[in-house]
Amino acid sequence: MSSSVTIAEAPTTGIGRLITENRFFVPTHQRDYKWDRERVEKYIDDLVEAKSRGDKFYFIGLMVFMRTDDNRLRVLDGQQRLATTIILFSALRAWFSSAEPTSSMVVQLEYDFIGRTEYGETKKQPKLNLNRNNDDKFQAYVVNGSPLDIVKADLKKTGKNASNHLLLDAIVYTHQRVSELAKNVGTVDAAKTYFSELIKFVRDSVIAVRLTVPNESNAFRVFETLNDRGMDLSAVDLIKNHLFGLAYDSTSSSQDLAQLEHRWSQLTETLQNLRQEDFLKVYWTSRHGLIQLDDIFDAVKDTTKTKQEAVNLSVDLLEASQDYAALDNPDDPGWAPQTLESKELIGRLKVLGSKLVRPVVLSGMKKLGPAEFEKLLRVLEVVVVRWQVVGQRRTGTIERVCAKLAQLIWDGEATARADFITALSELYTPDDEFKEDFITQDNLTRQKAVYLLKRIEDHERSSKLGQAGKGLGPKADLTLEHILPENPGPDWKPKLDANSKLADMWERTGNLCLLPVGSNKGLGNVGYAAKISTYLNSDLLTTKQVAAYADWDANAIEARQVWLAGLAVQIWRAV
Repeated sequence: MSSSVTIAEAPTTGIGRLITENRFFVPTHQRDYKWDRERVEKYIDDLVEAKSRGDKFYFIGLMVFMRTDDNRLRVLDGQQRLATTIILFSALRAWFSSAEPTSSMVVQLEYDFIGRTEYGETKKQPKLNLNRNNDDKFQAYVVNGSPLDIVKADLKKTGKNASNHLLLDAIVYTHQRVSELAKNVGTVDAAKTYFSELIKFVRDSVIAVRLTVPNESNAFRVFETLNDRGMDLSAVDLIKNHLFGLAYDSTSSSQDLAQLEHRWSQLTETLQNLRQEDFLKVYWTSRHGLIQLDDIFDAVKDTTKTKQEAVNLSVDLLEASQDYAALDNPDDPGWAPQTLESKELIGRLKVLGSKLVRPVVLSGMKKLGPAEFEKLLRVLEVVVVRWQVVGQRRTGTIERVCAKLAQLIWDGEATARADFITALSELYTPDDEFKEDFITQDNLTRQKAVYLLKRIEDHERSSKLGQAGKGLGPKADLTLEHILPENPGPDWKPKLDANSKLADMWERTGNLCLLPVGSNKGLGNVGYAAKISTYLNSDLLTTKQVAAYADWDANAIEARQVWLAGLAVQIWRAV
């Protein structure tokens, strides 16, 4: 690297002594607590095993900090190790408190490693504050030590993709692990001795290199240098470091830096329930064409070289993150400028599960007006159904073709329906091929099968009953009915004995129909004769059609699937 790096100090120290002698905070823009159970388990295993072997020290690597005016250390790298170590000390405090409430170890652990009240103050100051997403839980459950049952209850209601799920799981696991260690040692007195020795080992012999830099610009250069030497940073981390490194220069005002930090914090909060790496790839592809995740950081470095370019990119990233989050929710306020039909189409694309078209959608949201954006979504729905859902063709092709269209839209070279159709022509399966694919279709997910049948039902109502019929389309929740059940009852035995291939046809699309939720209750695995009145009396035209067959056998399933395929060719048509 051409830029020099200034280091204020870089001593080695036991992580426990590092915690005892300092207070730390994680910047608001820093990522959330990210260690999963496997990482937490390995960390504690390594500490326990190193102590058991009698190792003189256990090295946990480099930790990077910046000393602030209030004499705290701003954590630039090392959050996961610091937080997990303090979680361990907190779990040990809880164990000692339960085993011997009056033990001086409870007070010592809290004072040295968790939080203390300074002279002349009444409020306990924690040893570590995490970022905006994690800190409330960390303070309540680690620093203040809420009962484990409360933590477990909170974990149970916290989604796996939520920002606090991994933190809560780490707290629960660590408490459980401390209890297991105590049981393995034997008596309570033996456990007290064992844990006292473990605490001293972590305090003095779990060694880190503490790298203190005078400002974040130096830290970001350190990170980039370390990454060049093989440090495992995610693309999102590297880009953040690069942008902040450009922004932190001698001309930066505190307001400039605060705005950049605020934007990054908003971005991480927006994406807290989503994979940031997925967003990053979709974002860059929507602007610049297909790229692999590992190449994005180099592309950012090549195109973002000044402070102003860093600011501009941070603004665009934040806006795009909000658009990206809206892709999973047709009711998101971000869709307000779009047509009602576009919102419905976004919901359909989500059901179809084609994330590979997302760069096109993200590009279209920024570059197209509402009318043209709706036309784009209609064409995307058609090619996803023809190529991917029914055709089950190569995903690599759809990724490549859609990436190219996204770039054309971004560059202003594709602005109308005809442009979209031309760009996606490789994915537009010819009618005869699409029909043949549909005729042999089976094993659809329940969600996709309901989608296909609902769209065909809407088409039938419109074509046979006109505009009024369309208004009478099924609005209630619908369930998927297998006419030939997965587990046929005795009524089906003669047909199954007569045709051995019938048993394997229960997942064929021709064997499916829609019924209002609850209306097929009691049908179970009974025969076709017992079910036919339910189909005949249905308000759904495509379900009523099932009753047109004298019997339900392999020929009926195939005939119905051919009928559905003929309608599908008319419905999913882009030209």
